[in-house]
Amino acid sequence: MKDFATPCTGLDETDLAIANALQIAPRASWATLGGVLGLSAVTVARRWSHISDSGFAWVTATGSPELWRSLCNAFIDVDCHPAERSRVALALARDPRTKSVMELASGRDLHVNVVTRDLPGLSRFILDRVSRLPGVVNVNCQVTTRIHVAGSDWRLDALSSGQRARLQSVAEERSGAQLGRLSDSDRALLLALAPDGRLPVTELAALTGASHSATRRRLSGLVRSGLVSFRCEIAQHITGWPVTALLWGRAPLVDRELAFVKLAKMPSVRLLTATSGDTNVFLSTWLHSIDQTLDLEKRIAAEVPDFKIANHAIVLRTVKRQGWILDELGRKRESAPIDPWYDHEPDLPTTGVSGETS
Repeated sequence: MKDFATPCTGLDETDLAIANALQIAPRASWATLGGVLGLSAVTVARRWSHISDSGFAWVTATGSPELWRSLCNAFIDVDCHPAERSRVALALARDPRTKSVMELASGRDLHVNVVTRDLPGLSRFILDRVSRLPGVVNVNCQVTTRIHVAGSDWRLDALSSGQRARLQSVAEERSGAQLGRLSDSDRALLLALAPDGRLPVTELAALTGASHSATRRRLSGLVRSGLVSFRCEIAQHITGWPVTALLWGRAPLVDRELAFVKLAKMPSVRLLTATSGDTNVFLSTWLHSIDQTLDLEKRIAAEVPDFKIANHAIVLRTVKRQGWILDELGRKRESAPIDPWYDHEPDLPTTGVSGETS
């Protein structure tokens, strides 16, 4: 996991420690979290309620990185008429097949991370959805061939090593079993968890129309089979790393794996993937300031000389991140859950991860 220096923000050190604890153990009880942090369960719950209600941090649930890797991931660059740019960005952010939507300062108007069930689903999304939006003038796509670093690896650094170890020991972990298959009932549970990954089983059962015992069993199955990822997201402007810079580059095929290893170790790298197209490597980075972009490029040139940067862009605004539409400061505003099977309901498998029939 990548740890970052604790920033000086409107949240105090206790607030940041609670957020960091929830990054490690997103569904741990308030009593467990309080025991690690030296606070009462009531205090932790009250403070988290304020942090979440203010939009500074939130717990969500999505498909796990392993599940996404088993599907079709792509990056889509969209050019728009200037007057339609924000409207197109919001329309794409509300589409269940998008994981992130960003407005860029140069090169492209919008950069969109998409996940669909398969290549035909991606084709339908581009041709039938994106290309037909009013104001869209051009669409370009790069298919992700491998994800090396995912945003779920990112961490604050507001806890001691001992506190992190205690929380890791109670975090919900997958069993190491082979990745399971997602049924339509599993999918309904994932969508119910997306707005609040800490929802208790009783509320999840009411939302999905299943019994309490079946919901508990299905949730445990999702975790054991590695299909769900619980994430505590933090508003970027309070992390101390408020600038997002995207880089596209090329690495020779014979040296690409070594390049990935070196790039993945850089603390500013939040997302690192192999892609199809004119460039074969894509990076999304968080930086302390805009001028650190040059410092990052110099470091890459020195440490990974075979990797040639072809283009870069600064993100003006992140419109959507991992199932949430954000405001200008990166605070949560509107839930927009990720659902790669959005246009495939009839084709879903009928057996869940626990062997239950949906």
